[in-house]
Amino acid sequence: MLNTKRTEQVHSIIAGAEFIMLRYETEFTPCTGITAVSRQERRHFHHGITIAPWCPNLKRNNDKEDPLINGKVRYTDWIFKAHDRECRVLISTDEFTPVFFLKVEGCFQGRENPYDVELSELKKDSLYFGAAVDKVLKRIEPHNQFIWGADWESVPALSLAHDRYHIALTLHNTFDQCLDDEISPFGDIFKVFGEKRAYSTQTRTALEVGMSIADVVTTVNRGFADGMRNDPLQQNVMAGHLKPYLDKVVGIDNAAFDPVSLDMLKLKSQLHYNFTAGKEQLFNIKASALAALPDDIREKAKDKVLIVSMGRRTAQKQHDLLAESVRQILKEEPAFPILVVFTTVEGDGGSGARWEVMKNLQDDFQDNVICSDGRLPYFLELMNAADYNCMPSLYEPHGGAYTGIVIPIARAVDGLAEQICALNPTGEAARINAKWHSKYEAPTGFLFREEPNKNMNQLTSELKELLEVSPSPRNALFMEMQKTLTNALQEAVKLRLKLPEKYANLVLAVLKKQESSNWYTNLGGMLALIEEARTRRKLR
Repeated sequence: MLNTKRTEQVHSIIAGAEFIMLRYETEFTPCTGITAVSRQERRHFHHGITIAPWCPNLKRNNDKEDPLINGKVRYTDWIFKAHDRECRVLISTDEFTPVFFLKVEGCFQGRENPYDVELSELKKDSLYFGAAVDKVLKRIEPHNQFIWGADWESVPALSLAHDRYHIALTLHNTFDQCLDDEISPFGDIFKVFGEKRAYSTQTRTALEVGMSIADVVTTVNRGFADGMRNDPLQQNVMAGHLKPYLDKVVGIDNAAFDPVSLDMLKLKSQLHYNFTAGKEQLFNIKASALAALPDDIREKAKDKVLIVSMGRRTAQKQHDLLAESVRQILKEEPAFPILVVFTTVEGDGGSGARWEVMKNLQDDFQDNVICSDGRLPYFLELMNAADYNCMPSLYEPHGGAYTGIVIPIARAVDGLAEQICALNPTGEAARINAKWHSKYEAPTGFLFREEPNKNMNQLTSELKELLEVSPSPRNALFMEMQKTLTNALQEAVKLRLKLPEKYANLVLAVLKKQESSNWYTNLGGMLALIEEARTRRKLR
């Protein structure tokens, strides 16, 4: 019997929450790193609840992964109309704070992920999600709560709640859309999205609306807040239209995407109190993890440094930058002791072209490159075996900089630069590193960054190309990025092979860094900002 929660029970749970989070991704409807964030939020933010779209067509690997089949999500008996469509309410059943899913007739039809629909449909989905959330809030009328949205997809819901609740908006990225072409079927309820900018004839975007009405605007760490204001990619290509609202943005650091395991904490203590024994234990753990991997990885990794590059194949992640850097190294030194494992999943429309770049590299250097398409069942073992995790991102609001005992190699940008204290940075990477880290902070990885092009018009044009063209064009900016990444890879490999003590010290610092982050601190920052907002704006 699926209808295990009666309508009045659902009303009571929602009414009793201190805040309501609106999220487009959850662990049951996954896609990007936001999935990992929402997973941690419901394990720590015990006084709130989450409302999210239900995507009935999401592809699952097997029946056991289907939350309706394994019982992790169930239907309630609450059914209502969201504008002109039926909406059914589902609820998560585990021990963590509940997620209420809204299944709106004909909406949220993505197969690969919640965004896997035509853009016009995604815009309509966001509007129907807003209409459904509004019906939930009006039916229950909870008191003294605030509504906490995330990204442009939640803004329609925030716009309808603004007069009755205090509003928070967290930006996990600066992706944005205009909704004026999609609002006409809804009459006047979303008319705010048809309003023009005060200084032009263009319609305001969803984020312009959201940032203007929100009492509190945050982002996922201080590094990305700084990047929105100062990085040429955000300022000139992605988020220039948001400049009037950037003074409102407060960076609140996310914590680790996964808690540090008990075994890793024991290793940290051993490295701290008995470094020699801890170092031996560290390399034993890596050897055991490597032994558990498939034969092709295990055999090719012998006497090599193992580097992993993961994530969605998108312009943002720049996997082809890593591929070309590895190609350059191996062309110049075929015996260079490196094994790169690309574990990636389909991303944007250029995903196929980027996959070809990686596959061609594997074909040309079969002993040094392995490409995997899709999520790996042995991902944890791979990350424990790996020496480095390479993130050559064009931009990165937060990023999974730390996973267990793997050391990050990253482009010094946004959240990555704030999180990673670089070992021996040079040039522009050293300047950026000094912005976030003192000389007394223990290094936790490698940062690289090309020298800035002083010709802003050329730089903007090349950034736009890298963002929009797939695979990445080999323009001057790409070649400079490749040069600095190549140097960082060579330095990292040599350190791992020739200076194991220094490598073990990096691991110790990485474990301490992960242990020091805390999701309750993240929540506390938001609650403090909301309390300030309540003194500034009185509700009607």
